[in-house]
Amino acid sequence: MCGIAGIMVKQENTVGDAMYRMLYEIRHRGGDATGAALYLDRPRDHVVARVSMRHPNDDLPVLRRIVSEHAELGECDLQRTNSPYTMARLTLQADKGDLDRLYRHINAEPALCVHSMSDRMDIIKDVGTAEYLNEFGHLRELRARHAIGHTRLATESIDNINFAHPFASELYPELTVVHNGQLTNYFTLRRRMQGKGIQCKTFNDSEIIAHYLALKIKREGRSLAEALRATLDDFDGVFSCLVATESEIGAVRDRLGIKPVLYYQNDELLLLGSEQVSFEAVDSDIFASELTPGEVRVWSKN
Repeated sequence: MCGIAGIMVKQENTVGDAMYRMLYEIRHRGGDATGAALYLDRPRDHVVARVSMRHPNDDLPVLRRIVSEHAELGECDLQRTNSPYTMARLTLQADKGDLDRLYRHINAEPALCVHSMSDRMDIIKDVGTAEYLNEFGHLRELRARHAIGHTRLATESIDNINFAHPFASELYPELTVVHNGQLTNYFTLRRRMQGKGIQCKTFNDSEIIAHYLALKIKREGRSLAEALRATLDDFDGVFSCLVATESEIGAVRDRLGIKPVLYYQNDELLLLGSEQVSFEAVDSDIFASELTPGEVRVWSKN
């Protein structure tokens, strides 16, 4: 059991605080790790990359070298986490066409793992509950227009910051996924993705969802809604997912309908999540509706 949450507002504000409260209220669904992907309304004039490493003294020079081969490196800050890993936050200038190669080359190093690389989106995650994520990632201070988040109960894969949600893909770095459930055909999907040249960094089935959706959108030209509908035929198991891009949030619930997705929408606010209690952390008067089994919905910020 894991918990998922999403929020979209009309005007960019401290969405991180609302996301913190939503994730805090569903901490009982999984305290192994907590994470969030937050999207600015407009792109920055630089790219921010977040990369985890186990041994900074050895790994940071390697990371700097790789980045310098593809981009102009700006600031590089190291951030402590609640895990054995250290997070490097780098600012850089690069052509859009070079980012996928940079993303891939960093992930090719066993000691390095890209969490996010974008001019408008940041992923922050850490082992433990939302309280730890706020302590080490300052979640409550972060501004955004929309965001998705996750509380993790590690079952089929190891308890590790790199296995925590949200997940992104080198094919589409602005697409992020949070997932509740289990894909029983994970290895079949993984082989299919690898056969198409996609690099898998972890053995978490949720990473495959990010790669699958990115491939459908970027290589096959499908909309987010079409890509989400395709999961209903291609994924085996029980699952519910929230997916965000730079302009949309989508949700899918498998046809068995075991894993819930709730939603609430008015003219100013969209909320999504696993439980009503997380909605009440934002507004005590909200009462959510529920996606039906096999349903797909997509909301746009425009």
